[in-house]
Amino acid sequence: MKNYVRIQPLKKNARCSGAGRGLIKMNKWINNNNFAKILALAVSVLLWSMVHWNNDTPTPTAKIDTRIIENVKVQPYGLDEKKYILSAMDTDRVRIEIKGKKTDLLSAFSGEYKIKLDLSNAKVGTSTLPLSVDIPKGLEIVNIQPSTVTVNIEERNTATFPVTIVTKGAPAEGYQIGKITPQPATVKVTLPESELREVSKVQGTVTIDGEDGSVKEKRIKLTAYDKKGQEIEGAVLDPSTVTADVMISPPFKEIPIELQYTGKLPEGLVISKAQPNVTKVKLYGSQEELAGVKSYTNISVDLSQITQAGTIVLPVDLTAPSGFEKIEPSSLQVEITTVSNSQRVINDIPITIKNDDNSNLQAKITNPASQTMSLTLNGAPGLLNSLTKDDIQLIASVGNLKPGTHEVTLQVVLPRYISRVDQGSPLTATIEIKDNSTPATTDPETGTDGIGKDKNQNQGTHPGTGTEDQGGEPDGTVDNQEPSGDSGDTGTN
Repeated sequence: MKNYVRIQPLKKNARCSGAGRGLIKMNKWINNNNFAKILALAVSVLLWSMVHWNNDTPTPTAKIDTRIIENVKVQPYGLDEKKYILSAMDTDRVRIEIKGKKTDLLSAFSGEYKIKLDLSNAKVGTSTLPLSVDIPKGLEIVNIQPSTVTVNIEERNTATFPVTIVTKGAPAEGYQIGKITPQPATVKVTLPESELREVSKVQGTVTIDGEDGSVKEKRIKLTAYDKKGQEIEGAVLDPSTVTADVMISPPFKEIPIELQYTGKLPEGLVISKAQPNVTKVKLYGSQEELAGVKSYTNISVDLSQITQAGTIVLPVDLTAPSGFEKIEPSSLQVEITTVSNSQRVINDIPITIKNDDNSNLQAKITNPASQTMSLTLNGAPGLLNSLTKDDIQLIASVGNLKPGTHEVTLQVVLPRYISRVDQGSPLTATIEIKDNSTPATTDPETGTDGIGKDKNQNQGTHPGTGTEDQGGEPDGTVDNQEPSGDSGDTGTN
């Protein structure tokens, strides 16, 4: 069951209580537009007053401090480093003063302060540019000293240099370093022109400690060096590394070659010149084997291939002697020139006495009395025409003879490609041997002491030569001669 409240309207001319009359008046004010406007204005004034009252009221503030930071590094940027280089800058560090809240100053790290130099519009040459500052949020720059820097910009230039590879360390014992081949063999170096002129070499280093075999395709870093051997900083190398092969070979010895001949030349021809394209070869083997070898003679030039006068090139294969690993090169070529034979007589060739074995004996040439001989020689006209008696040696070896008179076969030493016409007939001289311990008398005719020793010369020195045989090979060419077929001669047919 619903309850209803019944409100009865006031009767006309009915009287209200005092409170009722007040409510009625208030309702009239509120419903009045002017009252609403006045109320709104009052509220606005009240709000404005409250806002301004809060702003004008003093509140506690954070303390502002300053801080000085020394030696902040200048950071250049924006330069096209493929074309230009910053070659000089009058300072690379500055001093800055900043301010801010103490808490912000204490919390900022030194690395957060950045001094930047914009080089994007810098020109070649010297110019002064401003610095910009990048600092942590909440801080403010007070001062920067200096605020500008003077820089020098240079163009980069490029030049090509050969690659040099050096080794570090030593290979295995007895092994030797051979050819080093870098790939590529040249590199490009880019630097300012002033520095590029100072580049002396581009070099890399390869370590070969204990290696007993060749090193293949070793990757090597390159560095540019100036004329004082100092590394040039900032050099751009293209490429910056190369590969290299380092040859490491067993022990070897480089020895001279001696041509040997087989076969015969056509009648009437003689050798004027024989020139191999190499004069030395390398023999590889043990150090013991190498110690005993002095020259390489296993070279046979077949003269039977020559059919007429002129110049011909003959190939010759080379083989390593027994006990050796290899020989380099494995072949050579000999250029031989032949001409028609000619003859010439050389007179007054002195005979030299050679006494190596018994210094207590003295020797004298008694026949021929002149102690000289004449020889008729074969050879190329050019060689014969330039020949003198000093180019020929007649040697009488008496070292194994006892006191007495002896017929001694002479050793004939001739220049290469010269031979005796009568080389089948040995040359002899009569030698008188006396004991050195017996007093000697002077021969008034020869001016000698009776045993072949001149008063003004040493024993074994032949008059006119001025040289003394010391017991080694005869002076001149004996090591380079070919047997001529005469047991006492040395020369070449």
